[in-house]
Amino acid sequence: MPAGEFLVIRSVLPEDYNENTIAIRASLENVRIFIGGELRTVYDTKDTRPFGKNSASRYVFCETSGEDAGQELRIELQSFTEKYSGVVNTVYCGDKSDIWEYLFHSYFMVTMIAGFVLLAGLAVLIFSLVLGVMYKTRFDLEYLGWCMILGAVWMLGESKLRQLFVSNASILADMCFFAVMLCPVPVLFYIDSVQQGGYRKIYHVAECITCANFVICTVLQVLDIADFITTMFLSHLVIAGTFLTILITIIRDIIRGTAKKYKLPLIGMVAVIIAVILEMTEVYRVVSMSGIFVGAGLMVLLVVTLIQTMDHIHELELARQREARESLDYLTGLPMRNKGEKLITEKMQKLEGYLGFADMDNLKKINDVYGHKAGDRALRLVGAMLTECMENAVVCRLGGDEFLFYLPEVSEAEMNTRMRRLFESFEAAKNVNAETSPASLSCGLCMCRQGGSFEEYYMKADKALYHVKQNGKNSFHFYEELAEQ
Repeated sequence: MPAGEFLVIRSVLPEDYNENTIAIRASLENVRIFIGGELRTVYDTKDTRPFGKNSASRYVFCETSGEDAGQELRIELQSFTEKYSGVVNTVYCGDKSDIWEYLFHSYFMVTMIAGFVLLAGLAVLIFSLVLGVMYKTRFDLEYLGWCMILGAVWMLGESKLRQLFVSNASILADMCFFAVMLCPVPVLFYIDSVQQGGYRKIYHVAECITCANFVICTVLQVLDIADFITTMFLSHLVIAGTFLTILITIIRDIIRGTAKKYKLPLIGMVAVIIAVILEMTEVYRVVSMSGIFVGAGLMVLLVVTLIQTMDHIHELELARQREARESLDYLTGLPMRNKGEKLITEKMQKLEGYLGFADMDNLKKINDVYGHKAGDRALRLVGAMLTECMENAVVCRLGGDEFLFYLPEVSEAEMNTRMRRLFESFEAAKNVNAETSPASLSCGLCMCRQGGSFEEYYMKADKALYHVKQNGKNSFHFYEELAEQ
């Protein structure tokens, strides 16, 4: 049939006809159903579809009754796409609820899988974003989540039951085309993440081609020059080119031996490539598999990616634990110098506060008189007191008997109160334990403005500590120049 012409199907209803519904699935076709010369049903979305010539595929129902027995049945089909012009699907005759029950039985499983893939994609995306915040890195799952969402949109757009979801099937059908055109983008991001950016420049070119194809096809559709279904071969070429590019990079990695690092995602990607090729092939046979192969391929990829992600999280946890062991002082449990100064600098950029040096004097005397174990206990005591008295502060051990802390968002009066509490606790501990009696505590403080230089304030707090050491023990001193301001 030439595109745009009506294909007319004529028949005569049996003399014993007593059904209430006749139905047919329109495949990108306008439908008109006549009984006894009377126009009973019209399906044409020209006033509701956002753009394009064809009405979206859906089931069209025509009410009938026993009075129509022996009447002529005429069904007229019109498509503006050459490939679908002349296509005739099954004509159903019977009770409307029975017809829906049959259709539900035939296609519900595929639709349910599409819904599951959509929910799983959203869950995977949210889960990956949460993991990204926790571990401050991006996971392959994020891009897989977008792949699954687009795959689910593809499946729902192709679903035989899609008219149950939205009254205007054309919108959902267009979403299906958008998903097909854009699906290479998250796939490329995913494989680029898996391959750790080894072929990023090549993939960027493929992403630009995908976006260009999307823009061109959309413009042609909006200007009513060519429908999405007509330009679909361009999108299929882009998908085929994308997968060919990915396969070439994978083969290259296999030859070089680097594919071992992502052998599980490799299996999933092969499954997805095979699934998409099968779906694309069926389209050219004017047959729709409703994305069932795509859904199956995505589920395989999800399973292997989850396994890979769990391994990645395990490695990150081991690295985090190793970093914690290396950055914490085994004696006091406080961050060591490098870690502590980094944390203080970060806090200082966000909040103003007080930077303080704390020095426990006469540690050598404790070690000489009572032993090194006693000296260790004294250091642990000072670390615990600083943590308790300087609540909400970042406290670290610089080394030896020196400590550094930063207490944000406190007034000078509050700072004085906390320092007196610290010295009172220290003196009380000395009175209880003779081992710490030779020790004395000195502190130098400097008020810090938000966003100020850590090095500058560090030197001023050090000067304040030096002043204490020169003028008296068991005391603290503010850097005077800044305090007067």
